[in-house]
Amino acid sequence: MKKTLISFSIFILLITLYRCRDFIYYTRMWLTYEPKTFMGNMEPSFPNWFEVMWSLKGPDRNKNGIRDDVEIYINNEFKDLNESELIMIYNAAVHSQSALIHNPSEEYLKKYWYDLNILVECTSAYSRSFPNNILKSREIYEVSKKVRDKVHNTALRSNTLNTFDNNFHMWSGLVTGSLRSFDLEISLSEFCGFTEDQSKKISTKLLEYRFKGYKKYQIFNYLKMYEDEYGKDKRYLYEKYLN
Repeated sequence: MKKTLISFSIFILLITLYRCRDFIYYTRMWLTYEPKTFMGNMEPSFPNWFEVMWSLKGPDRNKNGIRDDVEIYINNEFKDLNESELIMIYNAAVHSQSALIHNPSEEYLKKYWYDLNILVECTSAYSRSFPNNILKSREIYEVSKKVRDKVHNTALRSNTLNTFDNNFHMWSGLVTGSLRSFDLEISLSEFCGFTEDQSKKISTKLLEYRFKGYKKYQIFNYLKMYEDEYGKDKRYLYEKYLN
């Protein structure tokens, strides 16, 4: 009887610890975590459990669109990502956070949908600059999913997200077209937030892939159509294909 009671007590204790794991984690981090400079920006202080769990959006002290605990989670969990990959993950976190809203306007929904498509295109463009683009795309998607789950980590947030997503029933993807996609591929710093140097490196690779096998007159005609619609500001990236 005594052994049974002890076993039952241990079982109850383990269940309690499991259910309180978030409280224990957040309390430990709140008491011990020292903010650090990451990618040139000082992290916010780690919020306590009540701040994070008892509101819809949670604290965002540095006003960068990412909940403070999620920002610190990204910085500590995904140290192996390079700067461009981290920027995409930050963008995904901001986008996920923006879904935590009640009764959004039509304009808000359209912007959210547009931003979602830009995120997808940025991931696609970045991944295609790697030899194994499918693997790279999957890696970024898996990290993004972990971050989205962290953002929507309570029943209130999950339910709000589901209600928000219902607004997009029957919506289709943006009709981007070849020229629109090409414009993004050579404007990654503007659309995706990459640094100018990294944007140029990726764009150079994408241009090589895009025009591989094209005849010179085909490239010329394509770039002429692009410049007629989007201008010549990015010509320095593809000028060699016009010569």
